[in-house]
Amino acid sequence: MIGRRKKFTAAVAVSMLVLAACGGDDEAADTTSAPVVTDAPVETDAPVDTEAPTDTEAPVETDAPAPEGWVVDTADCVDPDAANAPIEGTLKIGSAMPLTGGVAAAAFAPVKAGFEAYIQYANEKELIPGLTLEVSIADDQYNPELTPGAVTSEIDSGAHIFSGIIGTGNNAAVQETLNNECIPQLNALTGSPQWGDPDNYPWTTGLLPRYDAEAAIYAKHIADNFGEGATVGLFTVNNEFGAVYAEAFIEAAEANGLEIVSEQTIEATDSNPPTSQVTTIAGAQPDAIMAIPLGAGCIGFLTEVANAKAQNAGWTPATYLTNTCASSLILGAAGPAADGLLTTGYLLDILDPANQTPAVVEYREFMKGLGNEAIETTAAAGWLTGEVTVEIIRRAAESAEGLTRASIINAARNFEYTPTLGRVGLVMKSMGADDPFLVESLTVIQYNATTALFTDQGELITDFES
Repeated sequence: MIGRRKKFTAAVAVSMLVLAACGGDDEAADTTSAPVVTDAPVETDAPVDTEAPTDTEAPVETDAPAPEGWVVDTADCVDPDAANAPIEGTLKIGSAMPLTGGVAAAAFAPVKAGFEAYIQYANEKELIPGLTLEVSIADDQYNPELTPGAVTSEIDSGAHIFSGIIGTGNNAAVQETLNNECIPQLNALTGSPQWGDPDNYPWTTGLLPRYDAEAAIYAKHIADNFGEGATVGLFTVNNEFGAVYAEAFIEAAEANGLEIVSEQTIEATDSNPPTSQVTTIAGAQPDAIMAIPLGAGCIGFLTEVANAKAQNAGWTPATYLTNTCASSLILGAAGPAADGLLTTGYLLDILDPANQTPAVVEYREFMKGLGNEAIETTAAAGWLTGEVTVEIIRRAAESAEGLTRASIINAARNFEYTPTLGRVGLVMKSMGADDPFLVESLTVIQYNATTALFTDQGELITDFES
């Protein structure tokens, strides 16, 4: 029975995944992590045409999944009839994001604007004929204790599905409820591996790149550039996002022969600069630093590293920052302190003149028309979330069973798609239990504080896909 399914802890989820050596959270920071808008696309890969459409029609898509794909079992639902009931006229999408409450809100509130913008765009262009989409995004302040109340309120208001909830802990707080009720919990904005468990949580899917895959990519890059035995300082936020990511990196570091010489943490609610933590790391003089901060904490961390370098002549560690921090909005606020940092990306850097594809131009013009040009880089993560959500709904509506909650989750788990803002070569794939993760391809990129642009450090890495 779904109601009796076991609940994965973050540690168990990570340990069950194979680390080849690669999350805001949470994320969204995790998201709490939000997807990073960097150079060319994006979230996952395969032979695809990443050139965006030149008109305003539906986004480019790859071949539809085979009819014999993964199918959800609604027999164990609290109300099977509700899970299979036709959805007509209006489909209501619920979500929960940190809109107030500190550093997470400052970093990820733009994701809401991007998500809502795409839903508006989809309605205006009638991407799903005969269906109007409504979205309601509650403020949970990135506090997992507030997320259940926010979600329950939206269920009571008639939400058919949820999408784009930000944060590992936040999604985990409502995962059991939404699976028991058989309500699709799509595109969790967190890269925690626990969103890849269709046997126990069939109604939950993730969107951001898997933290274990991203961590493995960083560990291998450090080993390739500094050699086996290279030393690393690890800095992380002390929450579920940080714990999941740190465990993934520690495993990847061991697999690549790296030595972690200092581990430092900061509380998620602490807005003070991590002076003592970075000073301790500097004392160990590592070859590289792997940083897993959260939201505005990314800025404070980079500033303290720049100060520590100035005080330690000759110490020039390579600094790796999770892609939940790697938006131009955040890095621009860090100024010269962000120069040279290494991160990963699966989306195009929409500010790069070389990336002004028709889709990028259309996105930027649409956001400008809404008065959102100042947040367009971070908001692109929300636009992507909206785009993927709408495409899943569109495919469900065109399926043999018609639009239902069950057909929506079936479409989400049998999904192959090239997002319009994705990097060249990125194909998002989900194939039921065989491949439950949408985004597993990333490119290592380096930030230039002078130009505020990213430079690719190699090709799109697709080793973890499918």
